[in-house]
Amino acid sequence: MSFSNNFSLSLELSKIVPLAPIVNVASKHLLAVVRNLQNSGSDWITEHDLGAIFGRCYIDPPFLRTFKNVVQHSNIYQIAGIAELILELGAGPTVKQALDNVALFSMVVQISLLVWAHKTTTLALSLAKALELRASAEDRNIPRYDALLGTLRCISQQTCGFMWELQFAAVDEKLKDALHLDNTSLQRPLAHVVLRTLLDALPVVQRFPESHFLSLGTVEGVSTIVIWAHQVLGLTVEVRSDTYSVKFGSGPARVQINRGSIDSRPQDEVTLLSETQEVMFHASPDWIEDPQLEPANLHPMEGYGSKIVESYFDDQAVGRLLVIRIMRSCLQIIQEVSDYQDQSRVDVTNNYIVPTKERIMNIGRVLFPAYGILSSDVEAIEDEICLARADWDSGDVRQITMPFEMESKSHQRMVKYVGIIVKRLCVIILALTRIRNIEDCRKAPLSTNMLPKTEIKTVRFTTVKEAFALLALLFLGRAPDQHDIDRAVVISHRGWSLCISSIRASDPGGLCTDLALVQGVPSRLGERKDWIMDATTGVTWDCDPDLGAPCDTYEIVASETEQVSVQSFLPLSTAKHMIGATTISTRKCFVIFNTFSCMESVDGPSAYIRMGFRYMQDFFWESCLTPSCEHSFQANDQIIVPPNVWVFKGLLGSLGSRLPDGLSGKLYRYKSSRTGASGEGPQNVAPASLPQSSEVSGSMEAASSPPEQPLSSTSTVDQRLLDLITEGRRHIHVSQSAKNKAVRWILLGNFRTFQRGQALPTFAAFYLRHDECCMDCAISFVKERDRGVFEHVGLIA
Repeated sequence: MSFSNNFSLSLELSKIVPLAPIVNVASKHLLAVVRNLQNSGSDWITEHDLGAIFGRCYIDPPFLRTFKNVVQHSNIYQIAGIAELILELGAGPTVKQALDNVALFSMVVQISLLVWAHKTTTLALSLAKALELRASAEDRNIPRYDALLGTLRCISQQTCGFMWELQFAAVDEKLKDALHLDNTSLQRPLAHVVLRTLLDALPVVQRFPESHFLSLGTVEGVSTIVIWAHQVLGLTVEVRSDTYSVKFGSGPARVQINRGSIDSRPQDEVTLLSETQEVMFHASPDWIEDPQLEPANLHPMEGYGSKIVESYFDDQAVGRLLVIRIMRSCLQIIQEVSDYQDQSRVDVTNNYIVPTKERIMNIGRVLFPAYGILSSDVEAIEDEICLARADWDSGDVRQITMPFEMESKSHQRMVKYVGIIVKRLCVIILALTRIRNIEDCRKAPLSTNMLPKTEIKTVRFTTVKEAFALLALLFLGRAPDQHDIDRAVVISHRGWSLCISSIRASDPGGLCTDLALVQGVPSRLGERKDWIMDATTGVTWDCDPDLGAPCDTYEIVASETEQVSVQSFLPLSTAKHMIGATTISTRKCFVIFNTFSCMESVDGPSAYIRMGFRYMQDFFWESCLTPSCEHSFQANDQIIVPPNVWVFKGLLGSLGSRLPDGLSGKLYRYKSSRTGASGEGPQNVAPASLPQSSEVSGSMEAASSPPEQPLSSTSTVDQRLLDLITEGRRHIHVSQSAKNKAVRWILLGNFRTFQRGQALPTFAAFYLRHDECCMDCAISFVKERDRGVFEHVGLIA
């Protein structure tokens, strides 16, 4: 028989020889459940093994209702233009299965708590060790580390909507007040022996509260134990020190924690007693075999800054003055950068757009809600703070003198730590200005132990690309590999995803300069991954080697006073997304790239160009986006070409061959002063070139034109191009690319390639017309940056 082209060979063959009925109808549902869990990263057997252990405890009914109302909902966030790639948020296969199973849901609640308090990798290792020790010699079928780690991560993702930090904040505050503790005395990680013993002791005490009593001696994880036993399971818990005590709940305490004092720290141990005080079970640590549980050190973005400040200074007045100083430093930095850009008329790339003052203040209100920061506070605080001017670069600590007498311990600590705190939080605030939806990210968890390193000696303006790497570090709680960061499109962790804008926009003119932080996990056809990365690290052409790429030329079509349309010179172009799944640098991720096809005519030769989404984003960051205007614009509109402007068609591939050596050299705007020994071209506004506030020194290297070189009489060059070039003026290359997404992306990539200092001439800057900007306004905006020096810039119509 013949096979239709519309069907795959495997499908046709399956009709001839049907698939064998390996399972019955009843088993198909189970297989579907197992497959869904596996696609999400979890494991069906591991979940049921954990459910058999944690499910012996029942959740306190009021807490159960609250938790279920938060986590039972689910939704999807569509990534524009990619139908099968979405962000899934809320309940996934694990939580949905647990909603109908009391034991599994009890496991989900307790694991969610433990994952918030501990680093996931160390918790999985500790649980694996605990389950191995409690397994009998006859039954060694226990969950392994990898399976446990996947299940813990899935539960963390699917229950991220519940704010465990509110529970910890309430318990910590009560413990500090009652036991007279400071902020450094409350550590959340459990000792391994405590975790291992509580797995079996808590079910006994909960089911037989009148005949059993649990006594713990530990200073580690007291808040975690209280929330687990009291808030989640409904038991009455008493915490004692040598002098004070505090009770959580009513009635006689069935769980007692002795945390001793600073001078007399008790050994980590757990004892289960009967009502007659008979020891039924006693556990003590094995200092050699027991794994070490590490803290997750997480805090939601809302109140994140307050948490950092309070961890060093417990005096509210001192903390508020410090926060205002931090806000003033951030405002001062962006004001100086903005003034510099305005005065120098520099070509400001999308990577260096200055955030507004209001955005800085909004971030301050989200990070420091405890201090009631208002705009008027920041403007009027100068009279309240006297700062001794110390040079940060020398490593000295900035001193703060209060307008009132304060000899407290917090003031002494402030003198020691204020320089570090101000610098670190300034860097974080400037990075957070790159997130456009900051008000929607209040619940996003950030790591408090991965602040920028103390080696940071200057606080300077943060670019969007730098902010992406810094936020990834705070987001993940660890420093990722730089190679992975350079290829990352979406980074997901604990149910939230940090995204660049190119994955949501098909046309470069519609891209956003900022980043997005949204709730959800990347998913495709039910399969979840933590990262989305570029499948290709560059721009790749795929075409007939004999014919070459279509329109790989540079041809002037109009110059001064002539009328012309900037509609795309290519009649046909299409874009297609390619998605796959793989492992890169041990990361399980989706890989993705765009394929653009171009044709010189409907029947002409075609070529394909492949670009990664992150590579496309880098194109955009290094370009300058024109602002929108109020005028209408159609692609076929005729424009009158102004002086020092010419319109070209082509993809710039042969521009270098059309210019003699002397003229090509003049396209390097800073060739003599800024081009390195490697021959790389200039960067538009390098980080080191920006002013970095009055507290940080920095200067901008003045632009200078290279010395004039005589034109070679033997060079072959279009005389029309030579006639259009004027010394001491800015020349604008306008492309015929309007309303053609593929051509605009290709040109943006080519402009950027020349900018990187290839053998071809380079451009001082390259501009991208905004989708809602007419050509006259776009050209006028570019001409406004004319500083009276010889330079060439590109403008993608």
